[in-house]
Amino acid sequence: MTYKEMNAAVMLLGAVVISAWVFLGAAEASALPLDAAAQRLCWAILASIVFNIVAVIVFSILISIAQGRELKDEQADERDRSVGARAMRNAYFVASLTGAITLVVWALGTDLNGGLNVLFGGLMLAGATDAVSRLYYYRIG
Repeated sequence: MTYKEMNAAVMLLGAVVISAWVFLGAAEASALPLDAAAQRLCWAILASIVFNIVAVIVFSILISIAQGRELKDEQADERDRSVGARAMRNAYFVASLTGAITLVVWALGTDLNGGLNVLFGGLMLAGATDAVSRLYYYRIG
């Protein structure tokens, strides 16, 4: 496993863990005022960033021990730029679709917290789509 693949796997794990944590508490959060619900999601984003940093460090150490050599990030080449561009295109599609769905949800009269959760979930899905796409393109494409 290369550093870039490990990084994508950690991003995917972080998206799944943080999304599960947020949506397990979504029922009680729906009763919160909009500003409190938004603050809760901002804390979730901060938790996602911290989770990814810590997980990259831990997994780098574990993979280095398992492989018997230090896991280093290689200098990006043309393939890495191509993989990154294709993965970002896929994530951008999901994020754009999320924005449209959120507007439709609000236009149908759903409360603001419901739309906020749709927006957060969709953006986390876009991040997961980027990570899955990177893993796929590095392994298959």
